Amino acid sequence: MPCGGPRDDRTMTEARRPFRLLHTSDVHLGTFDFDRSGRWDERREQSEDRFRRVVDVGIAERVDVFVIAGDFFDNARVSEETLRFAAEQIARIEVPTVIVPGNHDHVGKNSVYDRIDLTSIAPKLTITRSVEGETVAFEGLDLELWARSHLEHDPDFSPFIDAPGRGDAPWHIAVGHGHYWHPRSGDHPSFHIREEHFTSLDYDYVALGHWEQQTRIAAGDLLAAYSGAPDGHASILGESGRVLVVDFQREGTVRLTSHPLDEGARILSHDEIPFLQGS
Repeated sequence: MPCGGPRDDRTMTEARRPFRLLHTSDVHLGTFDFDRSGRWDERREQSEDRFRRVVDVGIAERVDVFVIAGDFFDNARVSEETLRFAAEQIARIEVPTVIVPGNHDHVGKNSVYDRIDLTSIAPKLTITRSVEGETVAFEGLDLELWARSHLEHDPDFSPFIDAPGRGDAPWHIAVGHGHYWHPRSGDHPSFHIREEHFTSLDYDYVALGHWEQQTRIAAGDLLAAYSGAPDGHASILGESGRVLVVDFQREGTVRLTSHPLDEGARILSHDEIPFLQGS
């Protein structure tokens, strides 16, 4: 049921509380931090503006939770100014926010997330850090989120192998950063996600990062999607960035809306978002 229909084996007798989620990834803040010539100042400002617009979409759409699915920062050496900018923007949205580190912003030794305490600026921020996987609960949202975080230089990393089953919360989502292995997705040496990895996940939505192009993918009975990069080089319709708004509806259905970050571009409905059929 990759289109996000109700799950017949666990639809509850009482309607589930609806909520709205903002999903982004691969923001790569700090990519241009160390150019001393001034040549890349405009690109750095553009990159920051794209993330600012992501937050603007979340505020305008009145989302209840914000998920960043890896590679929020481009590397562990980004400037402290960039770190503070990122936290200030997250604080501006004023909803619970979860960052799941990716391969560019790994956890462990020399992690960018140990540089400063981002949560002192953005109190509603949670950064997942467990390479074994961990669950985050959201008070008042009837939601649990599970994620496994990247270690540096771990080519065998796969975000959903041996993921736990469904807990007691009405809504469950998983977040993972990696490459969906598919005949039409291109070759990639590491961080593999395979369709069979989703078969044991009795979840409502899987938020993915690592691809810059916004794409729904086949994931067994799950709805799974790459948000695409806000400042991407391979975004749909020739635009430079989009973000996903995910509606968790009372009857158990989950639907996506693709919001552009370019002025004048149109919003795409769920079925208009490119879909990569399973193998």
